[in-house]
Amino acid sequence: MKKVITLVAAIMLLVTSTLALAGCGGTKTLEEYVNSDSDVQQELSDLESSLGTGGSISVKENNIKLIYKYDQTFDEATATAMKPQLEQAMNSMESQFQGMIDDLKEDSGIDDVSMTIVYQDANGTELYSNTYQ
Repeated sequence: MKKVITLVAAIMLLVTSTLALAGCGGTKTLEEYVNSDSDVQQELSDLESSLGTGGSISVKENNIKLIYKYDQTFDEATATAMKPQLEQAMNSMESQFQGMIDDLKEDSGIDDVSMTIVYQDANGTELYSNTYQ
């Protein structure tokens, strides 16, 4: 589990750095910016491929969404047991995520940036999600 959390943190740092360094210019949303810049699109695509099978990164309006998909399915009892562990792990990283979002807000000039992290099993069943603003 620590490996996944470290991977998520590293990827989100790279995503935030990529968008922040490029700046959003005259665009109104992160989505508009990403759609207008092929270099950022390629960077996000490269980062998405590092998530493994089924993982994805998307930008909609001002939200960066990262989905980490486990390559196995879990029965209900296991999924229920995993949720508090994932929540605790993500809560311990909340200040990191908040720092990334704050930096992105400052660098882009967009005030309502958010980041959603979702964990799913191989069937797409959500195990945990949280949005940081």
